[in-house]
Amino acid sequence: MTETADIVVIGGGIVGCAVTWHLAQLLGPSARIVVCDRGPIAGATSASCMGHLMVTPDNAQEYAFTKKSLALWAELHEKVGGFDYNPTGALYLADTDEDLALIPVLRQQFADHGDRADVLDRHQLAQLEPGLADDIPGALFYPGDGVVLPMLAAGAMLRAARLCNASVAVRPMCAVTGVVRDGSRVVAVDTERGRISTNRVVNSCGVWAPDLAELFGAELCGAARLPIHPRAGNLAITGHHVSPIRTQLLEISYLRFAHGAAKIDPTGNGGDPGGHAVNMQPQTNGGCLIGSTRQFRGFDKTLNRELLHRSLLRARRYAPGIAAAPIVRTWVGLRPYSTDGHPLIGPWPTIDGLWIAAGHEGLGISLAPITGRLLAQQIVGETLDVDVTPYLPGRFVA
Repeated sequence: MTETADIVVIGGGIVGCAVTWHLAQLLGPSARIVVCDRGPIAGATSASCMGHLMVTPDNAQEYAFTKKSLALWAELHEKVGGFDYNPTGALYLADTDEDLALIPVLRQQFADHGDRADVLDRHQLAQLEPGLADDIPGALFYPGDGVVLPMLAAGAMLRAARLCNASVAVRPMCAVTGVVRDGSRVVAVDTERGRISTNRVVNSCGVWAPDLAELFGAELCGAARLPIHPRAGNLAITGHHVSPIRTQLLEISYLRFAHGAAKIDPTGNGGDPGGHAVNMQPQTNGGCLIGSTRQFRGFDKTLNRELLHRSLLRARRYAPGIAAAPIVRTWVGLRPYSTDGHPLIGPWPTIDGLWIAAGHEGLGISLAPITGRLLAQQIVGETLDVDVTPYLPGRFVA
């Protein structure tokens, strides 16, 4: 017997779970929503990333996008909780004259949006974060950032969805194997557990979104794949109760390094040597998570020891106590990078019923709630909280 669903969400990472949460709110308790993932829920990228919640003040669009998302994170914490939500704030640290020049620029960017970020002198910095080196030449503190544990957060989103709609069905270990179309319309998906009749499908498969997209037909992107590529990051975490810091730390050069379109071939054919800019996150168990490196090398998850070592040296420069903290685990995660540096959120214009929510690169955790909300608002025809124009997938259709 063929199962029927109003909508099928494919991909149970943090973005897919956020989409499900907001669909359950906006579609109401009568809607049949099925979430399918070929592995465990939040078992891939969401299980191997940093949990940074970050407001980016580059321009009005990006500020509204990230600020609204962090407000939704706070709402989820208040209503559901259970995912180690920690509003640490963020310290942007300078180490060079070039870094120092960025501090007033970043402070003014926040001020232009009516937000506050504080330039700290060495005495103020030592009071806020006594575990830092005492020769850091400058720092900016922004109180609005935070940290979550992504795997638990995905579960919290699904619990929130079930509070709105008890019939939300979650299917881990249930790969989608095919798509059935009537002309340009989606009419069903085939899974390892059988066929689901539906006229709406959300592709939230992250770095695997292009693979799923190919099931919808070669004309989806013409001759090209969906323009999302894996970008590897090496991470390390210390043991419990040894973190020398209590605030999230980023060297301010991270802003130049982490966001926007890359200048390197994302297919991995250009021999990307990779780069790093330190990001340190205190964990609620007293551990410290340390990143962040970026390198295009396809789906290769081999640890790049040289890049990780450079990250650890930078971490030690800012927080010397990290040298005495035992590293208990190292690993590699894959970020879904879109070729223009912006996520894809919205309908795919050549396939009726196909929606995309993918391509967030290093901001997937920050932007998951607003992504879910914007996609759900488009599906039900509700007024959008944030202008979605820069993120519409149709920009990649010739």
